Amino acid sequence: MAERVAFDRSLYLSEAVEAAVAAYAEHATIEVTSTDDTVVAVVSAADGIDPELVTHSFCNHVLHETIQRRHRDAD
Repeated sequence: MAERVAFDRSLYLSEAVEAAVAAYAEHATIEVTSTDDTVVAVVSAADGIDPELVTHSFCNHVLHETIQRRHRDAD
């Protein structure tokens, strides 16, 4: 079953979401759509992978990418 996750653009960078999508390509199919305020990812885990685990890990990766990119931009 696919899980829908919404990332508020005031907190998360869309580039960070895209980087996480690329990083998780082997573990899930992730469809991304955007609005002015939100980036939405629909995560469908690959066969044999716990969907909740992959979704939570994907979200953590988005957070990590956002922090790294904001830190880099601040330098």
